[in-house]
Amino acid sequence: MTDTPAFDFNAFADLPILDGHIHVWADLDPELLWQTLERTGARRCNALSLSQLPIPEGVPSQLNTQALRFKQVSHGRAFAFGALDYSSGSFAPADLVAQAQQLDAQGFDGIKMWEGKPSMNVHLPGRLESELYAPYWQWMESRGMPITMHMADPLRFWDPARAGLERWSYGGEKFLSRDEMYAETERILNRHPHLKIIFAHFLFFWDNLPRASQFLNAHPAVALDLTPGVGGFLELSETRDAAREFFLRYQDRLIYGTDVGAGPVVDPAVPFEPMRESGQAWLVRAFLETDWAMPLPAGVGAVTALFTGKCLRGIALPRAVLEKIYWQNFERLVGTTPRMIHL
Repeated sequence: MTDTPAFDFNAFADLPILDGHIHVWADLDPELLWQTLERTGARRCNALSLSQLPIPEGVPSQLNTQALRFKQVSHGRAFAFGALDYSSGSFAPADLVAQAQQLDAQGFDGIKMWEGKPSMNVHLPGRLESELYAPYWQWMESRGMPITMHMADPLRFWDPARAGLERWSYGGEKFLSRDEMYAETERILNRHPHLKIIFAHFLFFWDNLPRASQFLNAHPAVALDLTPGVGGFLELSETRDAAREFFLRYQDRLIYGTDVGAGPVVDPAVPFEPMRESGQAWLVRAFLETDWAMPLPAGVGAVTALFTGKCLRGIALPRAVLEKIYWQNFERLVGTTPRMIHL
């Protein structure tokens, strides 16, 4: 075991990292967010908005505005993905296309879709593969506008025996099963094979690399991002050699992300804590860059009570592969520079 201080980024490579998955929140302090990102080694980032469902009563979402504001004050260092707005309560297929066109016209670099998270998916006005969304997928495909999409969740959230143990639980008939969500995703991609989608959190295939391989082979236009899922990196660590082989084989399809900022988005009562948030980045970088074998330090992410003390094993990727994961793959899908803002 290598003895190294928790969250010490000095041991990692000095590379111009682009964090492809961070969040803005209601009372965002851009300077504090950049201080946190720079501590993790990130020199650029992609700031994500989020849709809200169910709609909080009397609390309209301002996250699209916050994402553009953060992009504007970042002076070329930040991309921004907007989110669809469901607050009107009634929709026709053309409405979603019009929203995508408006986000495009405002200068967003892509769209963030949380619509595949089961707790939101259950409140959508229609299934993602329904006629409601079909013109939207078609427009996004023809425009080549990229999407970062959260689809499904860890399998344990569907275990009825775990109800109440964590923030999310999907036991019960109202929620789609995990396999149903994956099957729906496959059907959408089969109809729209050129959609540019970055699936967040490794599409929760952490514990099933053969299925991840099958998915990437079947859909050459998509990518997976590496936002924790703290448990995901521990699952990959259990099959370290296979994980390293997978990362080498699909080095052009993986995108670095950390979920920095997700804490206050999920729970506005929780303040942004730079040490906790930077721990997410430390976890990803330690896994990608080192050959450490060490117990996971306390304080990484928001759900470490389940994982503290379990062994993290790094896969020590070559520098050329890290360069692809840390910025080149994102630039190939999204662009080398953020688009101009038009308000």
